Amino acid sequence: MDEFFFSALSFGLAAGLKPGPLGIVVIQQTLSKGLLSGFRASLAPLITDGPIIIVALWLLSSFKSINLFATTLSLIGGLYLVYLARKILSLKEIVLAGKLEKESSLSQAVKINLLNPSPYLFWFTVGGAYILRGNAVQSSVFVATAILTLIASKFAVALLAAFFRPALESHGYVLVMKVLALMMAAFGLASVRQAYVLAQNSGFGF
Repeated sequence: MDEFFFSALSFGLAAGLKPGPLGIVVIQQTLSKGLLSGFRASLAPLITDGPIIIVALWLLSSFKSINLFATTLSLIGGLYLVYLARKILSLKEIVLAGKLEKESSLSQAVKINLLNPSPYLFWFTVGGAYILRGNAVQSSVFVATAILTLIASKFAVALLAAFFRPALESHGYVLVMKVLALMMAAFGLASVRQAYVLAQNSGFGF
């Protein structure tokens, strides 16, 4: 039991604290609409990871290869991140909060997390292997610990962003948003490149 708990704890912390698309959305929402919006965005794994785990276990038990699925997801997710980054980079003044109000912080975070290859790749490989290897209790502890630790880590990211928010004047705010947009674009391009590599290695060809 300890192996499953501490492994999930380390995986959740690593995924929650490392830079990534969901973390960027949490920061954006916190800076533009407040800490509560950042917290809501942090809850995205509660909605996205359950279906991802089910799909992962089905694919792992049904197919030997998931490369085509991973390739398609990486390409679509990467292009979507680049699209979002381009919208933010086109801003001339602080209107981001108004733009984001058209979509709730949680729904935007859910959409991005569903198009992010990282949760799939984790649950299709390491996470899926732990679930299949453990008994019902061990697998449940692993899943619950990993997801709750990931959410708690994102909460910490939102708190950190809220702490620095008062120090940002208007120009500093726009600059931070655009730096985050550049990071998001970088993740998007990396995801597109990952799709290309997967396609080449699998013989799909582009």
